[in-house]
Amino acid sequence: MSSPKDFQKVIADIEGSEELEFIRPLESYLVELIPYEFLVTDLSGNYGALFVRFILFYLGIDENQVLRWRLENKFRQYQILNFYSPDCMPNTFGLFELLKQEKGVEKIRELFSKGYFLKAALGDASYVSKNWDRTNEFDDILSQQTSSNEPFEAYIVQKKLQLRREFRVHTFCKEVIPLLTYRIPNTQYFNDHNDAEEFVFSVLGRLPNQITEGTLIAWDIGLTTYGQYFIIEANFTGFHPEYRRGFQTTGYVDNHQYGAVICAWLNNYFCKKYGLFVETIDAELIANYPFYKALLYYNSIFLKNDYITEIFKRQNASLSVIVYLGDVSNVLTLNLLNHFLSVDLADKYYVIVNPLGFDTIKTLFNRPHIKVINETELFTIQQYEAVIYIGYDRKKQISSYHLARRIKNENYLII
Repeated sequence: MSSPKDFQKVIADIEGSEELEFIRPLESYLVELIPYEFLVTDLSGNYGALFVRFILFYLGIDENQVLRWRLENKFRQYQILNFYSPDCMPNTFGLFELLKQEKGVEKIRELFSKGYFLKAALGDASYVSKNWDRTNEFDDILSQQTSSNEPFEAYIVQKKLQLRREFRVHTFCKEVIPLLTYRIPNTQYFNDHNDAEEFVFSVLGRLPNQITEGTLIAWDIGLTTYGQYFIIEANFTGFHPEYRRGFQTTGYVDNHQYGAVICAWLNNYFCKKYGLFVETIDAELIANYPFYKALLYYNSIFLKNDYITEIFKRQNASLSVIVYLGDVSNVLTLNLLNHFLSVDLADKYYVIVNPLGFDTIKTLFNRPHIKVINETELFTIQQYEAVIYIGYDRKKQISSYHLARRIKNENYLII
């Protein structure tokens, strides 16, 4: 492990590095997503990772910048984040650091008895694989430890938190990205994202611009049973030099259900903030990967309704959402609805569905703040006979506005 003197050099290097600054251009510029060879090479991720890498490339961001300080290593991460924002992470020791001390093994076992656990310093998707706690492997790991002069710990000993809930919060530069905060796992509705986001925002404010500017970060945040927030770990976007070497970003952009929605949301975010918008996608990508077709579909919804600007301006205003689902086989719209439910977009939802799918959707979305409406309820018998055979888009428009007139006193969006 690096000595305190070596760590001071790291801090000096961070603070002595050139700061990036992003200035929004006067006009937006439209680009086509093209899988250039240099973007596909060493890509540790899938369709969404390519999209994020493409965006950051066009913004002129050096994907090696922030990982030069090895922030993907959980012990180095703890050192740096805790240096700038003390006690933002649970108390952590490097395993080799402890082993070098007198009676180090005894001290480690004592820490285990006090609620600490053993964790790999490099790794990902630990929630999915359920392998974050390696305490039972301590003896085997101990037999493999040497007096190596490697500057980075392979394992850490960390205080185990008694968690009430966990969140994944996404940030860019010093801003929390709106509506990209999830509970881990995606559990029941609590409407409690704001405090987790405010905690992350406070940490961002303490970090130097050299770490945050141009950096997309996915923060895993824990809320303890006694009401305190901690950073469990931060997932830095960029070129990771060791574990799964290559460009990595938040795995949520590759999620089979929400990934395309998230990429479309990021697309609009970067358009509103920095003037860059991926308008079209390479024809071969469209032909071979449904992910990109879905991304364009969600792009069209965001742009057509033009409500995303209002969402970025909104300050905790009460909001209702009208979703015209139509048929239960409308998987893309169902995924979009589930995404908005996951990130607490609105206080109330109205889901319009045709008679054949009404019972299924009502069972699927049996929550107090969701009202599932049979589209026949919106019309007289004669009116419904006139609209039943018209096209989806036209029926969506008519049905949504019929409902909107009924809830005219509410602040609503139509999806």
